[in-house]
Amino acid sequence: MLASRQPISRIALLFLIPFLTVSCGSLKTYKLTTADQAQTTNVTVPDATSVPIDTSLGQDIRTSHLEEKITGIENRLALLEKKVGAQTQPSPPPKQAYPASPPNQDRPASPEKPGKLDPVKLYKKGRVLLLRERNIPMAQALFSDFVKKFPDHDLADNALYWLGECSYTTGDYEMAAKIFKTLIQTYPKGQKVPDALLKTGYSYMSLDNVNQANDYFKQVITRYPFSPAADKAQQKLSQTQ
Repeated sequence: MLASRQPISRIALLFLIPFLTVSCGSLKTYKLTTADQAQTTNVTVPDATSVPIDTSLGQDIRTSHLEEKITGIENRLALLEKKVGAQTQPSPPPKQAYPASPPNQDRPASPEKPGKLDPVKLYKKGRVLLLRERNIPMAQALFSDFVKKFPDHDLADNALYWLGECSYTTGDYEMAAKIFKTLIQTYPKGQKVPDALLKTGYSYMSLDNVNQANDYFKQVITRYPFSPAADKAQQKLSQTQ
């Protein structure tokens, strides 16, 4: 019975050795002697006074772990600083487009085309060009445009009359007589008919056609005896007879 307990004791003792190593921090040399054996089993463990426990390994691990965390935090802070710096930097000014065109009022007014004007403006512009500015070609173009585009307008006979005056002023008496006669035929009741008859006589006088000239002078006196044109026609008629 005693012999069977001895192996169990040895096994228990082997399990107690690590426990003693942890609790005491050292190992001592024990001599185990069995009753039935004269053999001594020597178990040698480090002595607590001779072998120090290396506790720096755990501290190094914890320190390394903390350093990794600190490094990660520093990296995140650096990334945040970059983002904040990018947001606080003033955005570059927008690219300047080509300079805008100056307002219309700063530009020199371009001459209006005849076709773009209304009849009244067209007529008035032609009179200014003829009588004030003495720009005969331009006035002639405006009156011609008026007659073609607005033949039924109330100012159509006036425009045709001034068109004849343009030809008369430039010395084209044949064209002037033709235009004045066209006015008389096209607008027989127009207010410019007396003046057109008188200027037709003037045109023939300039062409040395006295008979034709006197005929038109007489028409003015007969048809419009109380008009200013009749007085001028009477003066011309008295000079040729």
